[in-house]
Amino acid sequence: MNPARAAGLLLLWLCVLPDSPAAAEMPRLVLFVAVDQLRPDGMDPQLPGGLGRLVREGRVYTDAALEHAVTETCPGHSTMLTGQHPATTGIPANEFIDAERGESVYCVEDAGGDAGVFGSEGEGRSPRSLRATALGDWLKRARRGARVFSVSAKDRAAIMLGGQRPDAAYWFNLTGELGFTTSRYYMAELPGWVTAFNGALREGLPQTWTHEVTDGVRPGRADDFPGESSEYGRTSGHPLLDGDPDEWASALYRTPYIDRVTLSFAAELVEREGLGGGAGPDLLALSLSAVDTVGHLYGPYSHESRDTLLRLDRELGRFLDLLESQLGPDRLLVVLTSDHGVLPLPEWLRHTGHLACPVDGGRASTVALAGWLLWELHRELTGIFSWPRRWLVFGGARIGVRRAAARSAGVSVEHVVAVAESHLEAHPAIARVWTLEEIRSGTGELAELYRRSLVPGRSGDLHIQLEETCLMRTSGTTHGSLYAYDRRVPLVFWGAGIEPARVAGPATPVDIAPTLARRLGLEAPAGLAGRVLFE
Repeated sequence: MNPARAAGLLLLWLCVLPDSPAAAEMPRLVLFVAVDQLRPDGMDPQLPGGLGRLVREGRVYTDAALEHAVTETCPGHSTMLTGQHPATTGIPANEFIDAERGESVYCVEDAGGDAGVFGSEGEGRSPRSLRATALGDWLKRARRGARVFSVSAKDRAAIMLGGQRPDAAYWFNLTGELGFTTSRYYMAELPGWVTAFNGALREGLPQTWTHEVTDGVRPGRADDFPGESSEYGRTSGHPLLDGDPDEWASALYRTPYIDRVTLSFAAELVEREGLGGGAGPDLLALSLSAVDTVGHLYGPYSHESRDTLLRLDRELGRFLDLLESQLGPDRLLVVLTSDHGVLPLPEWLRHTGHLACPVDGGRASTVALAGWLLWELHRELTGIFSWPRRWLVFGGARIGVRRAAARSAGVSVEHVVAVAESHLEAHPAIARVWTLEEIRSGTGELAELYRRSLVPGRSGDLHIQLEETCLMRTSGTTHGSLYAYDRRVPLVFWGAGIEPARVAGPATPVDIAPTLARRLGLEAPAGLAGRVLFE
């Protein structure tokens, strides 16, 4: 072929290839947003702020769902920007089970001296438990000078989103000096602007959290509804600035104002670090926590949760406007999803005729279940009149056999597992107890969901599958199951080069990292579990 003709054909091909990095203008900033515990029905296109705008103008995956069984914050966040399931990220749950040591271990805990948290004596945090790299790592490897930051009220959320070596991961300190912090894993000292931000943290916050509006709350749902937690009051207004600093931080953490201060901190970070100021993309990964911290106390259909959602919509809208004004048109790419959903209050499910749990009222006591199980093991394995042994270590719906206790009693781990399994499966709130062997060899969707959450040496020996809509909690609600109410999540792409669409069919947060890598022209690691959702 004539060289001039070949060059012309190549030029024509590049011009008609709409989704290649060469053809589409590269965003200056990729904003990733995880809204903790946000259910798909919270993404209402009628909302006037950021959430509504993303749904109206973005590419929305209407059937998105998690593809792993243990639907908790740490594993959920570990999948979003790595493209891997928890079985590969090494993060099976918020708490790992170390049966040999006879204890549970927090997923981002780090006892090394180089991971101390600024402002918290004796506390260490890092991503060293994470066994995968993340989008930020791929970006920094490929683009010299690219900046990567992650921010959340929760340490585990910020750390998982940041990957192995971001420029920093920041979170809200609940156990020491008030404000946002990080650890020495990321930097030698806390930047001066962070200290200054923390010093002005209370400015503009009210004494109490008063619900602004009640629109959208379900008919028949009073502000004071049965099953809601009374820890911070069951009606508007809830305490905020009252009490000592530790109590104030805890109260703030469980109000929508924690999202306001998180987004304010993120805005300050963008300005101080010059994010989006270069030619190539930077990455800012946010996890917003209030929907989760409020939802645990009051349930997703409460007056409190509705007020939290509306305030989040407004604050996120302001943040998007700020970024667009700084970066210019079509230079911002946004992805929004969630780490898990949540079960509505059993009292609300009973009120609406949707409670399927065979236990009266839909609630059972975790303390009562654990105490009963330990008594049965003591009675059957040790003898009523012998000294009690600490046979088990608990980590949510996962249980590990303490190896030292089994060895000292001359009982095999397998026998302890079999005895515990038989007693647990007799409980009316429990649908099934899965052993490691049953997870590894099982067939069908449920076994596959559990396999994607299974990390040998960290997952324990038994996994409890509750009956649908049953709750092991005396008030409020939670998540963690493999049912649709916990696995269904929103998934939206919006911004530079993204055409609005509603897309049905399988999609999952694991698909986000490979999709963004393709969009940004990055080389993703081989063997990712996620797939590219669109070219």
